This record gives sequence, C-alpha cells and structure tokens, in this order.
Amino acid sequence: MPEDFNRFDSVLPRVVDTLRYPKPSSVNCIYVIRDLYGRVRLAVSDTLENDANATQWLEGEAEMLRERLGVRVPATDAILFLDAELLQELNQEGREILPNVYFVDRLVTGAGWWSVDSANSETSETPTYTLYSVKGGVGRSTTAAVLAWHLARQGQNVLVVDLDLESPGVSSAMLDPSMQPDFGVVDWFAEDLVGQGDHVVERMVARPDWHRDLRGDVAIVPAHGFEPKEYLAKLGRVYLDTDVRWTRRLDGMLKRLREIEKPDIVLLESRSGLHDIAAATVTDFNAHVLLFGTNSETSWQDYGILFDHWNRLGLAADIRERLSIVSSLTPDIDTDDYLRRFRGRAWALFQDHLYDDLEPSKGPYGFAFEMLEEGAPHDPLPIYWARGFAAGASLRRIEGSTVEQAYSHFLDRFDQLQRMSRGTGS
Repeated sequence: MPEDFNRFDSVLPRVVDTLRYPKPSSVNCIYVIRDLYGRVRLAVSDTLENDANATQWLEGEAEMLRERLGVRVPATDAILFLDAELLQELNQEGREILPNVYFVDRLVTGAGWWSVDSANSETSETPTYTLYSVKGGVGRSTTAAVLAWHLARQGQNVLVVDLDLESPGVSSAMLDPSMQPDFGVVDWFAEDLVGQGDHVVERMVARPDWHRDLRGDVAIVPAHGFEPKEYLAKLGRVYLDTDVRWTRRLDGMLKRLREIEKPDIVLLESRSGLHDIAAATVTDFNAHVLLFGTNSETSWQDYGILFDHWNRLGLAADIRERLSIVSSLTPDIDTDDYLRRFRGRAWALFQDHLYDDLEPSKGPYGFAFEMLEEGAPHDPLPIYWARGFAAGASLRRIEGSTVEQAYSHFLDRFDQLQRMSRGTGS
C-alpha cells in the first residue's frame, strides 16, 4: 500500500487530531466540509477574510491537514469564507466534533442516519411502531398485516403506511388491485412539491376485505395508487429537500393522515437496509422500532454497523430505549436452542454498542440488562415459520389458525409492549 494513501476512514480522526489545539479568539467557529468526493475544506465566516492573524492560522491548519490527508485536501481553495446565510445552513447540517468545530458530510441521499429530528417526535401522541430490518425477506409486510388484524380484533383503529417505496409490499399483499385508492405515498410527495398535497391525502386510504369482521378499523396507505403510471419519475422526487427537509414533509403527511383517520395506533412498514427513508422511520418519529433479524452472520454484522454508527455519533441514548429485536422466521425444529443462540448474539450486540458499561440496572444510573432479562431490548420477540405465511402468500385473507401457529408469542409480547408504553404494566 502506498505511503501517501489516505483512506476515507482516516479523515475524521486526523481532522480531530489536527484541529484539537486552541485557535485564535477571532475564529469563533469552524466548519469542516467533506464533499461528495471525500475531499476536505475548512469553512469560516467571511468576516475573517481580512483578518491577517486568523487567515495565517487557517492557512497553517489547512497545510497540516494537507500533510496528513494528502490528496483529500485541495491544493487551492482549501479555506472557504462564507456569508452568514450559508454558515447557518452548515450549522443545521453539522455535528460538533470539537468545541466550536463542526463536521459537515455532503451525501448524495442526505444524512438520515446522522441525527435524531426531535421536532418530528413532538408532533403526535399516537403510538407509532416502525417495522424495520437491515435485510429484506424477513416477514415485515406479513407482520404488519397480522399486527393490524390483531389490534383491530381488540377494537383498535389501525393506520398502516407502506413506506417501502422501492419495493412496495404490504399494501399490494393486503389489498385486491380493484380496491387500491386513487393515490399513494409517492403521489403525495410529487404533488406536495407544488403545494397540492392536500388534494390527494384524503384519497390515499383503502381497507382490506377482512376489516369488516373486526371490532376496530384497518386503514392502509399504499406506496402508489390504483394506476401507478409514472411511478419511477415520482419516486425520484420523494427524497428532495425543498426549503423544508423531506423528513419534515413526511411528518406533515403522517400528521394529516392522523387527523383524517384518527387511529389509535400507527404502523410504519419501513424500507429495509440503510437508506434514508428507513432512517427517518427509525430515528425521527419517536416510534418504537421492531428490528427484524435472523440468527445469521450477515444480520448481526449489518446491525453492528448501524449500532456502532449511532454509538460513535452519540445518538444511542436517543434511540436505544425504543428498540425491540424480533426473531423472524424462527424454525420449528430445535426452536429453544435457536432462540437461546439468537438471544445470546442479540445481547452481545446491544452490550457492545448500546448498553451502558454498568451493572445491569433499569434505574436512573444506567441502561444495561442481564442476558436472560425478560422484556429487555435484546429479548427476542419470536415469529415462527409457518407454511401459510410462506414467501409470496396473499394477505387478503387472514386465517386465525395460521396466526396462532406463527405469531402467538410475538403478539403476547407486543401487547406487553403496548401496556408498558401506556404505563399500565404487564
């Protein structure tokens, strides 16, 4: 490996090490910008452009960064002098890595996994659950349908929103094509860009046939409407930030749907993987997150990447109490041994990244749990493999016997979660 090779992963620690020393008093704030190519520049207020002492210090810091990061620091224009408006935009995007030093990462798809948007979490008191996985094919759509059916049997009104926009599943599996509403989530985003979101939001909801037999109600918001037409063209505009972040726009859509449908509970079927729409449903809506996984190396490694990311950015404390792991596709052979091994791997994952390094306690001094502690975030909610819910099975009918076979323990645990969130105990 060449001596002058500076890998992407080395950028942030070397920046921190270089800029950790005191700066001139006139340099109030520095923004370190890593662009789409992975190159680094320093940005400061344009009021410093004629400050000889400040510019000399900045040029020295840029030269040290160039020595340490090589081609990742441009030979010219490594220092940017920006007006107050541009600095304000950077301030909203950056995260503090040293006192008054902020790191801004320019990403193609945004920075959804880099922060928790607390503004969204304050918009609703309606209990919300996100169904998320790092890999597809683990039964999220089936579980969304079963949960909606189960909760409506109890008399609750359920709103199910299909946010797996790149691979819509829950709505098409639950609704006959003739019952699809006129519009879906991608239509709302496309129309909202020109101020027409309210023209479609009341025509985005449909109900499965089986909801008529239940005490409560099940309202489904699909990814697309009856005639998808230019679906891909609209999909390409979903994640567009205007003067309002697209996650705030998504929150506005959900708020309007809650006003119309008045649900007792909201289920968000998230996209799998590390995409920004998954990030929004996990981090930004104060939802309780059901993390679907199997006892496989890929599942544990991918969750490890995500948990480590949260931990390094200081986000773990804002998210960890809202997590519950789900053992999906649990085999019906050697089940106890499988769940024992699953629990052990889950506990190790949480212990390494999200639990406090303290004696297990749920009190005010730490967030830590014993491996065998029931109800802990790592304590798996099991879903058993059942032929009636095999891949591709229609969810336009829900058979109680199949639900019992696959979901009895999961639904019991979910009901406990609900009671605990309402403060009524177990």
